[in-house]
Amino acid sequence: MLIRKKSLKIQERLGMNIGVTYGVSTIPVAKTISQTLDILRELYKIGFKALVLPRELFGGIKNMTELYKDYYGDLLRLKNIAKKFNIELSLHLSNLTDLPDEKLRLFSTIASVMDCRILTIHPTFYQRMPKDQARKLVVYKINEIMNELRIKVNIGVETTGRLGELGSIEDVIDICKRTKNTEPVINWAHVHARGAGYLKSQDDFKKVIEQVKLGVGQQWLRNAFFFFSGIKYGPSGEIGHTPFLQSDLKLEHLIRSILAFGMRGTLIFEEAARERDVVAILDQLGDMVR
Repeated sequence: MLIRKKSLKIQERLGMNIGVTYGVSTIPVAKTISQTLDILRELYKIGFKALVLPRELFGGIKNMTELYKDYYGDLLRLKNIAKKFNIELSLHLSNLTDLPDEKLRLFSTIASVMDCRILTIHPTFYQRMPKDQARKLVVYKINEIMNELRIKVNIGVETTGRLGELGSIEDVIDICKRTKNTEPVINWAHVHARGAGYLKSQDDFKKVIEQVKLGVGQQWLRNAFFFFSGIKYGPSGEIGHTPFLQSDLKLEHLIRSILAFGMRGTLIFEEAARERDVVAILDQLGDMVR
């Protein structure tokens, strides 16, 4: 229980719910409800308060009819167990095609049923057209679906890691300003990769936070959503994710920037080793937030 107490104390001081993506070391990617319940129990033991669920978990749900007929009870079960453990759920939906309508409707509804904090998407589903045109279509599609469904979950528009795709800080701010029930999701590794190693100092992180705050409003500082990991990059941006301890992207700069702005929200670690890195993460955080 010592690691749980330490973890909870750090999160309280930092003002951020800390979590991981998709699973734990013994179950790297949750593919069944039973596996997800085991993951939630493990996260509770170590004191983490957030879990990003993978789209693979819901691969068997083909349409709205199946959702409500065959899966609704399981979704409520996940929601209730997460609530019992005080773990915030969110859902990640990347790699949408240029016909995103049904997937967006389905996963937005799934996220809403489970009372997820956010459904995060990559705004890259129109890749065969110029970026300006693609951005307009992304805005139109998100507004169309959110107006139609009238659900309570927010859509998170995530920064992406490759220069050739939609998803810069400027793109994300613009999309969020022109759509309903959306918010920026800052993937710091992607921002770093897009700039070929841009985030070299605390000031660089603070510039991004200031830019987003000015773009979408002061209220964003009170409920931000971040992804953090190590990353390999080249001239065109992201090559692949790595453990953050092996990367030139420094967690310390982010933590000190969060504290400097008095931010609140969620910080998700995309770590392949999961619990093996938890101790290292907590040690670093503990040293910075005392």
